Amino acid sequence: MSPPPRQSRYPAARGEHSSFAYDNDLAWADTVVRFVSNGLERGQRVWYSADSTEPDAVIDALRRGHIDVDAARRDARLSVTGTERSYLRHVPFDPDWVISMFRAACAEALADGHTGLRVLGEMSWSAREEEHVDRVLESELRLDREVYADLPLTGLCLFDRRLIPGPTADLLTRAHTTCADAPRPPAGGPSTLPAALAAVPMRDRSGIRLSGSGDVDTRPVLRSALAALARMPGPTVHLDLSAVTFLDPGAVAVLVEVSNSLTGKGRSLLLHKPPYSLRKVAELFPEECAALEVAA
Repeated sequence: MSPPPRQSRYPAARGEHSSFAYDNDLAWADTVVRFVSNGLERGQRVWYSADSTEPDAVIDALRRGHIDVDAARRDARLSVTGTERSYLRHVPFDPDWVISMFRAACAEALADGHTGLRVLGEMSWSAREEEHVDRVLESELRLDREVYADLPLTGLCLFDRRLIPGPTADLLTRAHTTCADAPRPPAGGPSTLPAALAAVPMRDRSGIRLSGSGDVDTRPVLRSALAALARMPGPTVHLDLSAVTFLDPGAVAVLVEVSNSLTGKGRSLLLHKPPYSLRKVAELFPEECAALEVAA
């Protein structure tokens, strides 16, 4: 009996901001071909922003996937750009610039008669720009609510696990409403472990949802996520802790620090469903934790 057709688990819903992590070229090509083909069939303009992959290699993969690349490019339905023209290489990385750029690009696609915009971005450059990781995380968390929630824009961030360190890849890939992973390599091959603490955006309000455990090992992730949260717009930013299993006193101290910083700017941090560990720390240190505001 022949094996069933290979199915790529990429998310392709309209208006969705997703990630795909892979560690082999076959998984990359399969996902890219399906994602691009889906966009062209829906009448979207498709934009592939390459980094580690040469644009010609992207074009070749699309042609092998039976996509009429020449016709799509001629009709301005498909664009494949390299590092020198990549929006990802705008340094210093500025989430406000990225957000405005995406909104403008989507408006241009609609004005040109397309049904929307579909973007694929290779994220391997983030491994070379470690000092910008916090701002990249901020961008990933803000884009969902500030761009994807109200525009016909579909985005897929591509993470090559062979090029991006495990902690960075885990932090950034999970900062999406939908994440997909290619099958892991055999034992002994390169792999990453699930992030012990992860942040995803909230679409219904300005805020993020944390999951996992906040302790000394995940303190950098917590700081990065909260730094991104503090830069989100609005008088109040929300932090959903319902999926957090534990916060040690150091993690609670970071929350207090961010809350005080926002208060000093006339803004506020509102916590939702904090774990028992946070409430216990607040009981032991009531004065120090007085700045923390919990939603009713």
